[in-house]
Amino acid sequence: MHNAGRVFDIGASLAAARKAEGLRLVDAERLTCLRGKYLLALEHDDFDSLPGRVYARAFLRTYADVLGLDADLLVAEFDEQVPEPEDDELTVVLPRVKRPFPARLAALAAGAAILVGAVAWAGFSNGPSHVHTPLAPKVAAAAPPVHHAPPVHHPAAPVAPALLSIHAVSGTCWVQVRKGGADGPVLYEGDVYPGQTLHFAPRVWMRLGAPWNVVVRRGSHAVPVSSQSEPENLVA
Repeated sequence: MHNAGRVFDIGASLAAARKAEGLRLVDAERLTCLRGKYLLALEHDDFDSLPGRVYARAFLRTYADVLGLDADLLVAEFDEQVPEPEDDELTVVLPRVKRPFPARLAALAAGAAILVGAVAWAGFSNGPSHVHTPLAPKVAAAAPPVHHAPPVHHPAAPVAPALLSIHAVSGTCWVQVRKGGADGPVLYEGDVYPGQTLHFAPRVWMRLGAPWNVVVRRGSHAVPVSSQSEPENLVA
């Protein structure tokens, strides 16, 4: 895969986001379920080291989601830099044309037919023949051997971990999110406004100023929020 003209550097964006989250490469491996050499290839725009264009797009989307980046934007830029290969041209095989029967061979065949007819007529005039020549048995042509191509096994695309989302529905909510626990590094601190959604990798500690105004989910499963009147701490 070869890169065309770039609008922005995909690899540099990924590496900067990982470092801003305070993640080591081994941490990114654990969160994305992807091998470190593939993550490094993405961070260095070395798409030729990935196992094909389809997997490169899937790995890029997974990595961007875990780092909280706009995955659709990064994948669109990847499609600009690494376009779909064109289909190979079809090879047309023309049927073989039979050559016309040479005129000389046609004359020889006609002469042989006349000679055989004359001999047969002479034999018939000398008396009926009682000798019967048995017909050679027909031999069935052997069917050509069938060669089956070995099955091709493609590696399964990695499954991205379920992300944690905080979605404001009925009002503004102040949110503080820390990595790992209450004493971990701060990943986010500020207000979440109605209609706004925040995404984080799992295993974080959060404090919700108005938990009744937000819906917290891990993937497609809701994380229960019990308080309806005061701030609440959650570990998810």
